[in-house]
Amino acid sequence: MTGSGYGEDRREVVDRYFAPVPGERERQRVWGFLLGGAALLLVGVALSMTDSWPVGIPLVIGGGAAVVRGFPLFEAYRDAREAALPKPRDAIIDKIRDHELAKVRLRALDRLDLTTEDLELEPADWDPLAQPLREEAPREPLVVTGPVPTSGAVVGRDGVWRFSQYAVLVICPTDYHLGLYRCVIDLRVAGLFQEETHEYHYADVVAVSTAIREGTRVTAQIADADDGDHRFERTLLHEFQLVVSSGDRSAIVVGISDGRHPDHQARLAGTGIDPVVRAVRGMLRDKKAPVRQISSR
Repeated sequence: MTGSGYGEDRREVVDRYFAPVPGERERQRVWGFLLGGAALLLVGVALSMTDSWPVGIPLVIGGGAAVVRGFPLFEAYRDAREAALPKPRDAIIDKIRDHELAKVRLRALDRLDLTTEDLELEPADWDPLAQPLREEAPREPLVVTGPVPTSGAVVGRDGVWRFSQYAVLVICPTDYHLGLYRCVIDLRVAGLFQEETHEYHYADVVAVSTAIREGTRVTAQIADADDGDHRFERTLLHEFQLVVSSGDRSAIVVGISDGRHPDHQARLAGTGIDPVVRAVRGMLRDKKAPVRQISSR
């Protein structure tokens, strides 16, 4: 998105933010080859000019090979640092993410063949007292978003975990049914992937809950830190789930924690989960017989 206020190409901005910074171990390896090889080479040359030449020649060969090996390692190390630093500001990544989420809302209505006039739900944060002149509240879909844990992750300078990919669930309540749109957004390519749409009668919704399941290890870099990353020993994924009578469920990760250290939790950008839970619970209460209450386990 050149010319959109990011200062450089959008993909380059996102790639730089999530690119790993080579740390002290890589630096030591590079200089080990270069300096160690140079030292062996000098000693070998010196010995080769004396009666100890049988010892010096292997040192010359070994030292020269180490130096030759060290140059491409140095270039790779330098290129990796240039690709990862300086890190873009956290706010820029947030702006890109918010831009994509705004597009998803419109895409959901289009794919479900709905308009905002078809929606029955008022925004959770609309205050009629603060907007007394409006005839009615603006209508918009409900949106839950959460990270794709297997994508690139960075702990920003503000302590918030940011991911290169996010799953998005858009819930569109109408008078007669619940429309769902799900996709994955990739901040690098500004694309929507794995699109799904579902439509259910309110009577078909049997549970709205939060659940916890074990996930694969999640590791996040720490912004601007060499050899700095954060990883959980046992990754637990907290999911928002909407389950229907057929057994199908739409799920979004809304939290990540460490099963061995319960106080260790990833701080995520706003998922929108709390207002959505309240709104869906109220909608189901109004539209059908009592449904199993929002629960967590």
